[in-house]
Amino acid sequence: MALFESSNLSQEPLIKVNKWLQEALKLEVHLPHAMNLSTVDDSGQPSSRMVLLKSISDQGLIFYTDYESQKGQMISRNNKAALNFWWGKTEKQIRIEGECVKTTSEESDKYFHSRPRGSQISATVSFQSEEIESYLELVREAEKLDKKSDSDIERPARWGGYLLVPNRIEFWKNQSNRLHKRELFTLESIKWKKTLLSP
Repeated sequence: MALFESSNLSQEPLIKVNKWLQEALKLEVHLPHAMNLSTVDDSGQPSSRMVLLKSISDQGLIFYTDYESQKGQMISRNNKAALNFWWGKTEKQIRIEGECVKTTSEESDKYFHSRPRGSQISATVSFQSEEIESYLELVREAEKLDKKSDSDIERPARWGGYLLVPNRIEFWKNQSNRLHKRELFTLESIKWKKTLLSP
């Protein structure tokens, strides 16, 4: 299975995001599709964690998670979020801001059933971000489910995808003279406006 899918790309900044991703992939960067996701709680406190890009299109970028996790609860109350890619090998960074919307149940089902069985079991027995009594007990729950179910595991309703719809995308490239190149794309109405930023 591919690390991530790219389709229907016609918008300049999304094409460039995919181009930089493919470059990192070609250079065999470990987890080139790993991105830092930042969300904000009710008090304005930001929180960041790494998630994996699973799909990119003109509509935006898709990742999957537990809707009842800390990030899922934050997104449910404030759907504005930010993503950040950084690859040391290419010395490039992409910052993306936008709003998250849930993917359809059909999309979430399709991706869930394409995942390895171990990942399906993990998503089922682990209530992400909740306190647990012991790690060993969590492992036992996973083993119990694996033995109990011979067939496909049903996707938990609390688990699914988010599409981050971007409205701001910035490309940063390291330069040896320290005058780093920064290109900013801002969505205005239905068109992307490109500007250059001072480093």
